[in-house]
Amino acid sequence: MDLHVLLHGNFAELGQAITDWETMTKRLETLERDARDSLKAKADKAHWAGINATVTREFVAKTADEFTDAHTQAQSITNILYDTREELITYRGHLE
Repeated sequence: MDLHVLLHGNFAELGQAITDWETMTKRLETLERDARDSLKAKADKAHWAGINATVTREFVAKTADEFTDAHTQAQSITNILYDTREELITYRGHLE
């Protein structure tokens, strides 16, 4: 990174990106919970029989897992952005 950019850079856009990712993470957490508690729980309790029942249960379980993965990844991105911003601010302080 260029020292001039570090010293005079505006990290507000990075802060906004963090806020946006925090919002997305919360929304994905809600979707994950709904998928797990509503869809998957109901599919597991359903008294379905046959090949379609098996396929549907597997599909619902995989879909719920995908929401869990998306939430985990969004949280990781949020954390990386936050840590990066904090490090840049710390380095700027040392530079000053």
